[in-house]
Amino acid sequence: MKRLVVWVSIGLAALSVSGCSEEPGDKALPGPASSVPGPAEQTPSSMPGQSELPHSGAPAVSDPLPESVLSGDPCEALTSQQVKVALGAEVSEGERRDLDEVGPGCGWSNPATFGGLQIGFHTVTRQGLSATYANAKPRSAIFRELGSIQGFPAVAYKDGEDDRICTVVVGLADEYSITSTIGLSVAKKTEGVDSCVPAEQVVELVVGNLKAKAGR
Repeated sequence: MKRLVVWVSIGLAALSVSGCSEEPGDKALPGPASSVPGPAEQTPSSMPGQSELPHSGAPAVSDPLPESVLSGDPCEALTSQQVKVALGAEVSEGERRDLDEVGPGCGWSNPATFGGLQIGFHTVTRQGLSATYANAKPRSAIFRELGSIQGFPAVAYKDGEDDRICTVVVGLADEYSITSTIGLSVAKKTEGVDSCVPAEQVVELVVGNLKAKAGR
């Protein structure tokens, strides 16, 4: 919790920065009219033929949150103040970005900084964090097991150490998970900011809000 307090107090400087010109060979950042690329999750047809959960090396969730906490609007998974702290005062309203094969989602962007944030509730495949281990792990250059985020197992993955886009996945139960995907500005990428750090901080806030919704 101390880490979160410190992060909120500094306004998540890793995200609330001015955009700058694109450098040759740099990956494009999400702008006002586009979204942060979604996490590399599988569709039901590509799931491995395993009936028991967890599988593919994913840890079990020992004390799951009830799925009812994911029944609401994912754009309400963060408070408006939390989103402003993450992306700056000029942040857009949350925009639904649901995927039929994955589950509900919501995205925000800042037209002034070109920072972006996307939250996803992964409820459709009924594979939880096992889906990430089965699909994202073999395809990602960087795949980190983060240990526990507020009591739940979590991983982070991205295309390379200096990639400005990172996704963090938290298993709330063996059957369902949530994701946070962050896109940094070119300036912060140049400074060497690890995009997985703010992605983890954001999803930790989401988990805290969902735990409060469950009365924990």
